[in-house]
Amino acid sequence: MYKNKRFYIFLVFIGLFTVCCTEEVDLGLENNAGVLDILVVEATITNEFKNHRVNLSRMDTILDTQIDSTFNPFTPERDIDRDLVKYERNARVSVENSIGTAYNFDEISPGIYESVEPFAAVEGQSYTLNIFTSDGKTYTSQPMAIEGFLDVDQLYAERMTNNDGVEGIGIFIDNGQASGSVNNLRFSYDETYKIIAPFWDESDFKLSNYDPCALPVPTYDLEIVPRETEQQVCYGNQVSNSIILAENNTVDGTGLNRYMIRFLNQDEFMISHRYSIEVTQMVTGSESFGFYEKLRNFSQSGNVFSQVQPGFIEGNISPANGDGDRVIGFFDVVSVSKERIFFDYMDFFPDRDLPPYVFNCLEQSTNESHVSYCFTGMQGPNPCPQSIIEQVNLGLISYAGPNTENIGPCPSEYVYVPRICGDCTLLGSNVKPDFWID
Repeated sequence: MYKNKRFYIFLVFIGLFTVCCTEEVDLGLENNAGVLDILVVEATITNEFKNHRVNLSRMDTILDTQIDSTFNPFTPERDIDRDLVKYERNARVSVENSIGTAYNFDEISPGIYESVEPFAAVEGQSYTLNIFTSDGKTYTSQPMAIEGFLDVDQLYAERMTNNDGVEGIGIFIDNGQASGSVNNLRFSYDETYKIIAPFWDESDFKLSNYDPCALPVPTYDLEIVPRETEQQVCYGNQVSNSIILAENNTVDGTGLNRYMIRFLNQDEFMISHRYSIEVTQMVTGSESFGFYEKLRNFSQSGNVFSQVQPGFIEGNISPANGDGDRVIGFFDVVSVSKERIFFDYMDFFPDRDLPPYVFNCLEQSTNESHVSYCFTGMQGPNPCPQSIIEQVNLGLISYAGPNTENIGPCPSEYVYVPRICGDCTLLGSNVKPDFWID
């Protein structure tokens, strides 16, 4: 079982807008229009020359969304396209600097606004976020500026045992050159990892001319054909889903030393083969640090939305007309420093078996066909699993070879596995990232 669980407010403030199967928790807020009208803003501008983004949504009655990527071999793959977030559509968004230059943002997908032109925050200038919503309301931020610069001098991994006695790999940073005020730091990370399907076969099922309602029996053509796409080796990706903060209280202002960003259990699936992590360090101001610290503390207490009150988790964005409309969010301007590392599982655990795969893969076999869906006569109980052609039609299984050992309660000539065991594209992309180093 492979799960990521996060609070809904994290989906907003950390920019994680990818959702799968969900579990909704009703807090009884549906009658509180004031809560549901709260605008939620995520906006961070950096000194990187790029197209920056601003994310806008509205508060919902969902407190805890369970993002559950547990594979169910009996359920067709679903595509729940960002259904949980109440996006703020058709707003006008801009960022203006202190010398009068305005950068306009276009809505590139629901609730996500991207600057029309790339730009970078410059030291010595302040920046203000302006939002004009489709209902005619205006929101603006306090002017924000870069406060300092601090390099990530080294990013490295070490085998270790954590405070709970769990053995694994720690990801650490050391800081280097600093300038300006670098007392408050925020971190995020982006993980990429190689996935190898354990029961991949060079061939797969191909079903055509399938009519499950044909009489007296279903008609179909089932072939075993070479795979046409890469499905053995893929690359998964996961971004940090927690708020990581550090106060830099070094006397000489040089920065942190041996600060742990991430701990990976030795049985973590992501590190089974080859793993990479890119850490982003942001130098923030004290107001930004305080906002994210409060947000983190409430999320850890499990009371993020239930304690929403006027002034709760107050950021630096407010309605321009002062009519009492509430907004949660923070417009931040930061300098960033990034580093990436790669390692193999065998670099740290050369004498151990690889971590377990995300699904218990068992070879199975069953009847190739089934009773016609339109058959109206008497039928007795069917002790056999769903037929091969039904499962192929639903995209549930991968071919694993001929059934030479008579596997299964209702064996046929083919052995199959759940698709996740023979097709890595259910867990990642089959396109190698440009930055990847084998």
